[in-house]
Amino acid sequence: MKHYSTQPRKQRLFSYNRNAHDRSRAMSAHLSDELLKEYSRIRSLTVRKGDTVKVVRGAFKGQVAKVIRVFPRKGMISIEEATLTKADNKKVARLFRPSKVILTKLDLSDPWRREKLQRGKPSPAEEKREERAEKAAEKEAKEERAAEMELREAEKAEKAADREEKAAERAEKAADRAEKAAVKHLKEEETAEKAAGKAEAPREKKPEHREAPKADHPAAHKPEHKQSHSKEESK
Repeated sequence: MKHYSTQPRKQRLFSYNRNAHDRSRAMSAHLSDELLKEYSRIRSLTVRKGDTVKVVRGAFKGQVAKVIRVFPRKGMISIEEATLTKADNKKVARLFRPSKVILTKLDLSDPWRREKLQRGKPSPAEEKREERAEKAAEKEAKEERAAEMELREAEKAEKAADREEKAAERAEKAADRAEKAAVKHLKEEETAEKAAGKAEAPREKKPEHREAPKADHPAAHKPEHKQSHSKEESK
């Protein structure tokens, strides 16, 4: 297992002294999505003069241009229409690292490169297998979406049923309140009618003379000697 130092001075020394194989690996870039579909077995490829790349980092992000020169010793490339202006108003090429670009179109003038790319293409059996796998994945995704839709519809139906039950409960409570209010109103009307009847009824007049006490009443039997005594005193 190789050990790579984290010290910048040692990394620069390693980059200056690396061999051709390491330089070619450092000059590789990732393929775009379209090229990955065409060459499924190859993920990255060495950048060459004539390839079309797309910048994915830095101030020139999104620019698509052809590679006009490569610098394997430096591990850099230069593309069209990517320049910098120096202090003396002189324009120089802007250098990019291959790791900051992706390959969108390949230069197939080299027969060895064409052969390598042909090896990167899947066989007909593998293509059919991949197609079947894609169809199966699409079918599973459709089934999952259908199941999710059914679950959502069931949840919506449950929520609607809950809302209906709550509405019925509220209606019952409102009916009970209305009945109680009607009963209360009737009682109030009855009490008001009774009070009105009492106010309209005439009061009985009390007799002016008092009735004589009955014989059984103690006031009817008064002693007579006291009365005679009182008459004699008055004489």
